[in-house]
Amino acid sequence: MFKIGEFSRLAQVSVRMLRHYDKLGLLIPNQIDQWTGYRYYSVEQLPRLHRIVALNGLGLSLQQIGELLNHDDLSADQLRGMLRLQEARLTAELAKKQAQLAEVSARLAQIEHEQEPWPYAMMLKSTAAEPIVSMRAIVPSLDQMGYYCHRLYASLYQQVQQQRIPILAQEITIYHNEEFIETDIGVEVAVSLAEHNMAQLPDSNIKFQTLPSLELAATLAFEGSFSEIHAAALALLGWVGLHNYEMIGPLREFHRSGPAHNAQGGIQEPAVIELQLPIKLRDNERN
Repeated sequence: MFKIGEFSRLAQVSVRMLRHYDKLGLLIPNQIDQWTGYRYYSVEQLPRLHRIVALNGLGLSLQQIGELLNHDDLSADQLRGMLRLQEARLTAELAKKQAQLAEVSARLAQIEHEQEPWPYAMMLKSTAAEPIVSMRAIVPSLDQMGYYCHRLYASLYQQVQQQRIPILAQEITIYHNEEFIETDIGVEVAVSLAEHNMAQLPDSNIKFQTLPSLELAATLAFEGSFSEIHAAALALLGWVGLHNYEMIGPLREFHRSGPAHNAQGGIQEPAVIELQLPIKLRDNERN
């Protein structure tokens, strides 16, 4: 038997909440000393307490939790399923908030550098064509971009390894939408081929192709976090507009330092990233 303070430390629930649960009849002490009034709990009460805390975290009121637990038909598997759903919902909400934060940070960075030199080194160059193997998908929303790219690259690598296709350790993410949109974003992930191979595989969603050469591209390279890509892209687009160029193709994102994710799925940072944007002089500048 444990005194309330000991049980509090054991369960990582405050004494105040244990007393509150007792008052509501959710978790009554196993024993109360009639002389001292000390509350005593048993280790067998931990599962019920864990359910109370878990269900409260799902958003249920304490009254609802009491009614649910009194039916005595909430199995561990059912509770586990409910918590998995809540975990997925919170993960999605977190990804959305992180995307919003990245957007605010990127816009703030643009405002802070309005009267200053660009914080990135931009340059113009031409690029050569190169053979790639790729996979394309539609990403439902911007906040899911990281998750989808991770899954796409994982699938691409798996199929490449199964077919024993020789590749180079360079990833290329291509954003295909002609205008800025926040939903249904066309994205293509690719890796450079070690040798030219255009033979398509039957019943496969990977594609062998040649990434076209660019006569003129505005480029930006930096070393840092993948969360900085939005700010870097805004800077590159701002530079293009300021120098009277216009976009004529999709933005390309090269991972010069190797794969974005490690074998465990974690992001490998800092990374060396190069952005390439196909451009041409605006017509009014060429006349």
